[in-house]
Amino acid sequence: MSRQIVIVGGGASGLTAAIMGARLGARVTLVEHMDRVGKKILSTGNGRCNLTNLRMEESCYRSDEKGFPMRVIGGFGVEETLGFFRELGIEPKDRNGYVYPNSDQASSVLDVLLWEASHERVDIRTSCKVETIEWIKGENNSFYYKICTTQGIFRADALILATGSRLRRPQAPTAAGTSWPKSLGTG
Repeated sequence: MSRQIVIVGGGASGLTAAIMGARLGARVTLVEHMDRVGKKILSTGNGRCNLTNLRMEESCYRSDEKGFPMRVIGGFGVEETLGFFRELGIEPKDRNGYVYPNSDQASSVLDVLLWEASHERVDIRTSCKVETIEWIKGENNSFYYKICTTQGIFRADALILATGSRLRRPQAPTAAGTSWPKSLGTG
C-alpha cells in the first residue's frame, strides 16, 4: 500500500515536493488556500522566475534557526535544481549568478510544474483552507496526520508544510506557517 502525503502550499516548493513524492510512489494531495497554485511563481524575477542563484551562502537567507537554510539547500542544491528543471524541459540561463528560464517567462515554469504534477497524478485542491492539523496515534502504535479543511478531512502518513511567506513581505511568514509546526511539536 502506498503512502499518503499531504502538502499544504501550492507554490514552487509545494509543487516540487508533490512531484517528487508522486515519483517515489506516494499518493499525493496538494492543498492550496488560493484559487490557483503558483501565483508567486508568476511574480518572481519580475515575471521571469528566478529559478535559483549560483551563490548560496548562509548570509543570503533569513532564518531564526542558525544553519537551517544551508541544511535545506544541502538536500536539494543548485545542481539538483537545475537538473530537475532541465528534465521538465526548462533550459536555465545564468545572468550574473541569477538563474532564469531561457524563455524569460515565469509562466513556462508554472506550466511545466503543473503538467508534471498532473502527469504524476497529484491531487491538487485549490480554494481549500486548512482549519486544523492533528497528529493522531492509530492502531499498532502507528501515527498519522488528520488535516481538516474546508473541503473535508484528509489523512496522511506524511505532511509537508510549504506555506512560504507573504508576497512582498519576506520577513512576515503566514500565520499558518508558524503556528502549525508549533502545534504539532515541531516548531
